[in-house]
Amino acid sequence: MNKIEARKYAKAQISKMSSAQKEWASGAIADALSGLFEFTHAPKVFVYLGTDAEPNTEEIVGLALMLKKVVCVPRVCGEDMKAIAISPFTNFKTNKWGILEPVGSHSVDDPTIALVPMVAFDGLKRAGHGKGYYDRYLASHDCFVIGLAFDCQQVEGLETDSFDVPLDVLVTEKRIIDASGERANPYGADMP
Repeated sequence: MNKIEARKYAKAQISKMSSAQKEWASGAIADALSGLFEFTHAPKVFVYLGTDAEPNTEEIVGLALMLKKVVCVPRVCGEDMKAIAISPFTNFKTNKWGILEPVGSHSVDDPTIALVPMVAFDGLKRAGHGKGYYDRYLASHDCFVIGLAFDCQQVEGLETDSFDVPLDVLVTEKRIIDASGERANPYGADMP
């Protein structure tokens, strides 16, 4: 399935989820992530601040800050993206895509892990929104890449390009996928 078809399919599936289902799924994803070795041992966490069509990362950001991790979030700068450190006192503004970005300027060059969004996935392959911001960022930063998605965003046979950076781990409300295979998310069950 090409990326255009994959995005269309996944967006249609996400639109069928209620706000309560998205909230529940986001909580199950956060709970599973909090038990991953890569997250618990990462001193610096790069995490997206998403839209309504993506798992909410508020709980993850709060947990990372509580654990005294350096937390940084994306800010688009032209064709590139920078990881900007945040704190509970950081001010944010909304960018042209309706996504919150930090006003601060303390850039973090070496995050340990990157928590990335996607529109669709197939195993450890992801299709983003098509602008390439995350792929360019990840190609130039050596960090462990964890994708966060709703399980309904899965597609079969996703075609990717040579510049697409694969995930190291994918976490949904139902499962965790890594190079060794797939296992159930211990915090997930059937959605309400």
